[in-house]
Amino acid sequence: MFRFVVLVVVLQSSLPYYRQHAVGVKLSIDSFEQTLGQDILWMDLRVRKYNRTSTVINGTIHIYQEGINDYKFQLDIFYSRLGNQQFNHMPIKLPTAGICDFITNLHTNYAEIAKFVVNFPERGECPIKIREIYIFDTETPNELVPQGVFKIGLWKGLVRCYLHGKEVNY
Repeated sequence: MFRFVVLVVVLQSSLPYYRQHAVGVKLSIDSFEQTLGQDILWMDLRVRKYNRTSTVINGTIHIYQEGINDYKFQLDIFYSRLGNQQFNHMPIKLPTAGICDFITNLHTNYAEIAKFVVNFPERGECPIKIREIYIFDTETPNELVPQGVFKIGLWKGLVRCYLHGKEVNY
């Protein structure tokens, strides 16, 4: 269906109080880039600086074809220890999921994230209808990634889509 890359900077608070009582880690998204599949799904998203300490995502997700659960998504995670764009593939195993299962999981485990997105598919909606989804200046919530999962530094996520076992790369 598409391939996109997200660069994320993992930050840690220097204050011990916040380190002990925080639910997750602070993520600062650096960039978002979609490289394939604009004819099926176009993620017209940009990352911008909101204030001195936070970044937000703003934009529109255009769905041009109905999303069925046969579209499976895989996430590969890479880490740059020095932050110099020399990434190493991390052996983090995340399950591959169909698009409908992914949306249901978001509603079940991250309901607070779905409320920031306008025209987001409802729980159990499959196939996902053709639509435009809007994200307005949304900061990545700290609860998204638990503490201890990622080290401080520069991370890159590569999302790939497969249809019937073959990567969709057009």
